[in-house]
Amino acid sequence: MATKREGITQAPGALPIVGHLFPLLRDPLRFLNALPSYGDLVQIRLGPQRAVVVCRPELVQQVLLHDRIYDKGGPLIERIGNALGNGLASCPHSAHRRQRRSLQPAFSRACLREYAAIMTEQIGTLKTSWSDGRVIDLAPQMYNFASGTIARTLFTADAAGPAVETVKECLPDIFRGIYQHAVLPPLLSRLPLPANLRYERARNRAWAAVSKTISMYRQDHETHGDVLSMLLKTHDDEGGALGDAEIHAQIMTLLVAGIESTAVALTWAVHLLCQYPDVQERLRTETAEVLGTRNATWDDLPRLDLARRVITETLRIYPPGWILTRTTATEARLADTVIPPETTLIYSPYLIHHDARFNPRPSSFDPDRWLPGQQHVRGAFIPFGGGARKCIGDNYAMTMATLALSTIVAQWRFSHVDHQPPHVEPRMTLSPDKLQVRVECLDRTPD
Repeated sequence: MATKREGITQAPGALPIVGHLFPLLRDPLRFLNALPSYGDLVQIRLGPQRAVVVCRPELVQQVLLHDRIYDKGGPLIERIGNALGNGLASCPHSAHRRQRRSLQPAFSRACLREYAAIMTEQIGTLKTSWSDGRVIDLAPQMYNFASGTIARTLFTADAAGPAVETVKECLPDIFRGIYQHAVLPPLLSRLPLPANLRYERARNRAWAAVSKTISMYRQDHETHGDVLSMLLKTHDDEGGALGDAEIHAQIMTLLVAGIESTAVALTWAVHLLCQYPDVQERLRTETAEVLGTRNATWDDLPRLDLARRVITETLRIYPPGWILTRTTATEARLADTVIPPETTLIYSPYLIHHDARFNPRPSSFDPDRWLPGQQHVRGAFIPFGGGARKCIGDNYAMTMATLALSTIVAQWRFSHVDHQPPHVEPRMTLSPDKLQVRVECLDRTPD
């Protein structure tokens, strides 16, 4: 039975020492979705540590919009910092503005247009890599596409290729380790357990590969017109060049988060189109009118409305960043409840997106809920966060996913091989395990 104290409900089921470890590892989505029934602020235990889960969108908005009070911190952010460095995703408020300013030029509209040309080329390679009637394991295909595209955005020098391959190989163990270390009691996280050793090896390999690439860029003194070259030329507020540690953290963050989130979103989008063949056919009609048989480009984006709504609805159902933490820097007040300093707060886009009070029929895949004129609860859709810490790559990710989905649906029809729902592995992103689909070619004429 849940208990309530000072406006915060204590979630039932915590065990001595481990707290709510078992539901957080076995079925975290079901566990999270049950919490709003106990109250707006629900305390759970991560081993001996206590954390407060924020269960209403307007309260989550307070946390996101007041990042001086609700600073980046807590076990998940600490693990992200350990894995990727003190970059934009994990740095404290005091460092965020300077870091954001150093990266913002790389995500201007002019740069996005240039990146879209790379995306279009990479999509062409993806869509011609399959054969009619073939069964594919979808997630690795989308990982290869996303990693190739993002790598060519960050690095154009051929010497960076091995680093990208290394990071891609290490991603599953890194993201699995971030989540597991965040929910495990600290003692278990430090033991030489197989999962801990896999995480450390993956992290160290990825760090070394990116460090080697930065060093090679510094040595050749060339401007490659990519993001890494831009960071190497950037100066901080005092006019000094950025150090290797900060550049390393930003590149790791962009590379790892960009590959993982985009690949996962595209994988789930195709899965949902298999589940809803009527939506798949509607999307195919749109792409036939806009694209014919060619690849989607930047200039097509305004007319790819359904494709964008499919991606948006996919992000509502399966937000890649499904659980995140903040820490109160000072005493705060949420829902008329005083929150002491250094309290860990948890907010979950998945929880908010799947609460029927704020997103009606939350389990239904309905891209039309995003048509103009539809009413939405403010703050009830947060796949990219919000406030000053909103994901800097949100437009990049939406552009790449929209172009990719439109192009491949124009040529390929997808259907499930196994009609059992894919297992969702609890790690830093919501990743499907072994999602196999059959691809049927609709246009056998070369592009």
